[in-house]
Amino acid sequence: MRKLLNEELPRLTPEEFKANHKTPLVIVLDNVRSHLNVGSVFRTADAFLIEAIWLCGITGTPPHRDIHKTALGATETVAWHHSFSTLGPCMN
Repeated sequence: MRKLLNEELPRLTPEEFKANHKTPLVIVLDNVRSHLNVGSVFRTADAFLIEAIWLCGITGTPPHRDIHKTALGATETVAWHHSFSTLGPCMN
């Protein structure tokens, strides 16, 4: 048994993902230091068809090597936005 490549996984294409009905939920990450954790949240949001992710403060943003490493392509499908403060555009 071998590990499947990312291209071999039964995933929606970015176009199919964007056209699909989303869970009406937005995840807010505020000052998350670990890029690996940010990538993991992207991967989870992709699996549950989450509407969007708000990255606030010092939280890392794509493109970043460590985020892509754990996101496994989810940064291409999940909508995300960045704001320097959770009191600004994140809360609009």
